[in-house]
This record gives sequence, C-alpha cells and structure tokens, in this order.
Amino acid sequence: MLSRAQNKVFLLSPIMMCIALATHAQDKPNNMEHIEVHYKRSSITSSITEDTEKLVEMPGAMGDPLRAVYALPGVVAAGGSMSEPAVRGSSPSDNIFEVDFMPAGYIFHDFGSSIFNRHIIQDFQLYSAGYGAAYSNATGAVFDVTLRNPKYQPITTTLDFTMFNAGVFVEGQATENTAFYFSARKSTLPLFFSEGEELEDDDGEKNGIVVNDAPDDHDYQGKWLWDIDNNNTLTFNFTGAEDSAAAGFNERAELAKKTPELQGDARFIREFTSQSLLWDHYSKNYHLRVGVGALDHSGRLEYGKKATLSSGYFEQEEEKQYSYKAQLNYRINQAHRIITDFAYFDNETTFKYDTFQYLCTELDPDCDLKKGERITGKQQIAIDSGFIGVTHVWQVTDKLQSEVGVQLQHNDYTDEDFMSPRVALNYYLSDDSTITAKYGQYNRMQDVDYIIPKVGNPKLKSQTSDHFTLGFEQQLENEWSWSIEGYYKTMDDLPLAIDPSAPDAHLLYSNQVEGKAYGVDLLLSKNKTDNWYGWVALSYAKSERTDNRANVTRDYYADTPLVFNAVFHYEINELWEGGFNFTARSGQTYTPIVGVKENPDYVDHYLPVYGEPFSKRHDLYHRLDIRFERKTQLFGLDGKLILELMNAYGQKNISYIDLDYKKVKSVDDLYIKEEEDDFEMRPSIGFSVTF
Repeated sequence: MLSRAQNKVFLLSPIMMCIALATHAQDKPNNMEHIEVHYKRSSITSSITEDTEKLVEMPGAMGDPLRAVYALPGVVAAGGSMSEPAVRGSSPSDNIFEVDFMPAGYIFHDFGSSIFNRHIIQDFQLYSAGYGAAYSNATGAVFDVTLRNPKYQPITTTLDFTMFNAGVFVEGQATENTAFYFSARKSTLPLFFSEGEELEDDDGEKNGIVVNDAPDDHDYQGKWLWDIDNNNTLTFNFTGAEDSAAAGFNERAELAKKTPELQGDARFIREFTSQSLLWDHYSKNYHLRVGVGALDHSGRLEYGKKATLSSGYFEQEEEKQYSYKAQLNYRINQAHRIITDFAYFDNETTFKYDTFQYLCTELDPDCDLKKGERITGKQQIAIDSGFIGVTHVWQVTDKLQSEVGVQLQHNDYTDEDFMSPRVALNYYLSDDSTITAKYGQYNRMQDVDYIIPKVGNPKLKSQTSDHFTLGFEQQLENEWSWSIEGYYKTMDDLPLAIDPSAPDAHLLYSNQVEGKAYGVDLLLSKNKTDNWYGWVALSYAKSERTDNRANVTRDYYADTPLVFNAVFHYEINELWEGGFNFTARSGQTYTPIVGVKENPDYVDHYLPVYGEPFSKRHDLYHRLDIRFERKTQLFGLDGKLILELMNAYGQKNISYIDLDYKKVKSVDDLYIKEEEDDFEMRPSIGFSVTF
C-alpha cells in the first residue's frame, strides 16, 4: 500500500511531466518531441513492502517473515516456540489464514518455518482484533499474506542453501504482457538422521525412538500474471506443501511407557495443494476483484503398528473445498466509499478412523487420560458456508473517519445465521497523531472433530466473540513512531468435554465454556535512518476460560502476562549488515503433577495424577538471536552469505513437564521430567546466489 507521501509523488509526477511538455511545446512548436510513458499497473505490487522486509531480515526467523510474527505485540507461541501463534488470548484454532485473497491449507510447517519462500512475499498483515467485514469464520486473528506480482525482467534464478533447507526461485518475463515466478524448497533435516538409527537422550542413552523416515517437509508456489490492459489483470496462483515423519517406538520410549498402545511404528503426513484464478478490474472510481479457488487438504496419522501382533490404529482427514469470492471497492466521492464482499465455500470433509475415543478440549491438561473405547468408522460431511459483507467508509470531517459494516453469514451444516456488526473510528488529532476505536462481533464453526457424528456432537453451536479495541498512534521526528492499544475480548459457546458419568454423557460435548482476554500492547518503532532501524514491543495480557458446568474459572493454557521483544538491525557498510532479536516473556501455565497412579489398561505401567489445572507457571522465558549478512560473489554471480546464531547464550527454556517414566516403578515414585523448548544454541549458515 502506498503511503500518503508516495501517493502524492505518484499523482504529481504525470502532472509535472505534462506541464513540462506543454512549456516545451510553447517554446518550440515546430519541433515537439513525443514522449510515451509505459507502465504496468501490476508493477506497483511487484516489490516487497518496507515493513515486510524488516520481518524477512529479523534475526531468528531465518528469512521467514511469518516466523518473525512472534516479535510483534500480542503474539505468543502456544506451548513452545515451534507451536502455532496464539494472538491476544485467543486459541491458535481461532485464527484464519488467507493468501492472495483466498483461503490457505496451512501456512506453517510442523518443524518451524512457514511454507513461503522469502522472495515471493509482498506484504503481510496481522489483524489482531477488530477487523472488518471482509473476513469470516474467525474469532482470533487474521493472517493476510499477499504474494508479490512477478517482475517484468530477464529470467533469473536464485538458489538458496541453509543448514535446514534448500530452495530454487525462478522469475522473469514470458511475453510482452505476461510474467511468472516459481519457487520450490526442500528441508535438509533428513541429512541429520540415519534410517534405522535409535536416537539418544541428553545423557547419551538410547531413548527408544527409531528413525524410520526422518522429519521432512517441502513446499512450492507459483504465480503467472497477465496484464490484459491498463485496467485488467489476470493471475493464476498455485501452492502446495507437505510435512512427514515416521518412527518406531520400542519399549524404552517414554511415549510407549505412558501409552503402550502407541508402541510400534508410527507415521504422520499432512499435505495440501491449492490453485486459484484472480481477475482484477481497475476503474476510475472502483476496483473489482473476483477469485475462484480449489483447495485439497489431507492428513493421516498411523501408530501402534507391530510386525506380528497388530496392524495398529489410524486417523485420516481429507478436505476438498472450492472457494468463490468477490470484492467491490467503490468510491462514491471524496468523502464516501462502499466496500462489498461476497464469498461462498463449498466444503466436503471426510474422516476415516480406527482409534480410541479421546474426549478432551483445551481445558484438559492431558488428553491421554481421557481415553475411551476403541472406535472405527468413516464420516463424510458437507460444511458449506457463505457470507456477504458491506462496509461504508466515511470521511466525516478532516479529523474523523468512520468504517461501519455488517456481515451476514450462513453455515449450512449447523443451519446457523449470523448478522455481525463491525465498526471502526479514526480521529486525527493532528497530521501525526491518531486515536482509533474498533468494535466487532465474530463467529466460527467448531473444529470438525467436535461436531462430526459419532465422534463429536453435531448439535454444537458455533463459537462467538466480541472484540473491543482502543488505541493511539503518533509519528515522531526522524522516522520514529509509537503506538499503544488496549483490547478486550469475550468468547462464548466454546466446547466442553462432558464427563462420562454425567447424565448427558452420550452428547460427548456441550457449549458450556466461555472466556475472556484483555491486555495492552505498546510498540516503539524506528524506520531506517542513519543506517539502522528497530523496534521494541511490550505486551501485558490476561486470558482465562470458565467451565460453566462446574462454575470454575482458570487461566488459559497459553496465558502469557508479559512479553517483551527488542529488534535491532544495522547496516555496517556496503557489504555487511546485521542485528539481534531479544525476547523475554512470562512462563506459560502448566498443570502440576502431584502423584502417580496405575494404568488401568496395562500392568506395570503408570500415569500421572494432576493437581489444579494450569495453576503453575514455568520460569521466565528468554532468548537472544543474532544475524549477519554479507554481500559477496561466487564465480562472478551476485550472492549473499547469511550467518545466524539462535539462542545465542544457550538458555534452557522449559516448555512442559511429565513423569520420568524410566524411573517410575511404583505409585510411590514421583519423578518429574522437564522438557526444554525447541532447541538450545543453534548456529546456521546460509548462502544465496542469483544468476
């Protein structure tokens, strides 16, 4: 998006050219020169935005702007730094992800990075709360990723190599009015494992986990662009990703000691492919965008396979969705604008399973203790939905702007209708200072495994949430700025796993949980001047959930009261640049283990006895990441050397606890084992070359 200053330059440049040409014509009427200016509208979005480039360069993110989101206010990794983001007290499941106007299968690999090559992201917007009527089926945050348009240039190829993945990126002009790019990346994690190898714990002892297939992932993206004329563009996008791993768990494995049915071979794989076609029409007073997309998403988990005794268990989900979307942004006059959104999602989801019934939600500290009977079956359901959103943007005065919208949504499967108002007010105290206030009502369908027949309760209502925000932002001298925003969220009709002894236990789940989250986010930022930029973010937050059946209120498992981030980037000279990212946050909640009990299903196996759920906190989490880049050449080709050191001082951050099952031999053996976060100190060397 162009800034106000850029807009002025963009509009004034043609005017100044016309004046200059007119003056020249008056001076030399018989020798007029004709100058034709050609540009393609799509070129405006063919380069990365400044804010997104900062995220690409952030230490610890390994060139991945979406991983860098954890350094933004209000965002925490729920349950460990490799986990998906929880934003402003909401669940990770409450978020939605859109890529180039269309729904995405998933955007984070299971082993840390996002699915996007750093070369193709043009802009990334995180809407933490109070977003408008263009988004549906979300009560948490919206992650809106815009992939940049291909550049009209000679075809170039960029090769990227790091310790953890390798990739290729090809981009260029195909014809006079078409351009393309293609990206493909592959994880290098399999290079660090040997097939058949049994892993060792920190003490050098075999831990019972045998590598069958090393953790692996890959992804690809492509875009083909056709500039039909000055007013129309057509783009075809395709994206895909896959994550997989396979291992054997023998009798020494902690997992098998706790849950013996998991002993044996296990395999996990999830993948998605998506294709979309987008037509953009630009006119003097409006912009029309129409999109059609297809998404095929699947996941399968197999476990407990044994060579002679059992074929094991499995859970498999397949989702096929066709999306139809349109948006009309119409400017009535200088003061009024109408934005109309339409979307319909044709979704068919299939579940196949031979597993155990686990009745649990985020309120339960350990799903392994909620194991029920073995169940088998196949369920196929249609989860179609659609919405219409209308927003009126009104420049009431020079100092006041309002956005008043409403979204009408219908869910076929649950036969529910929602009318959700969305309001935003911007009051400009001056050219540099703005007060913002937002309110909105939101809803989302329950996770499919809570509402599918036999496994869940098809009569569960959708979750709902109200968002309130109030903020202030000020631009300072020398590219400094600061902002502060407070928020309050309510959450209703969340799922509760019904106790098997209850009279209505046959329903499995009920809408008897509510929650709330509130907090303040403070951000101090400096854009690049004097060869450096950076930001400092401080967040205070509180998130809790209430079990209305038991009338008990507890902290949410991802509740993190204080989060501090400091990011600094400095251009040392023409060749070198570098910086650091320091993170510190309150330890997340956990449920203490207060005893040991016998496993009722297996002799000489034991299970933990938990105390008050989510009543304790881990110690303070902190970590320092450092990154340096150097421009270089390889065989005369432009290249870049990237050096990163994550968790530079080797801090041991604890993410969860469990029994030390190797030491537990009776109900009197209360041995607790603390598990660290994703890693200790981790260096990384990367190289990029373009030709």
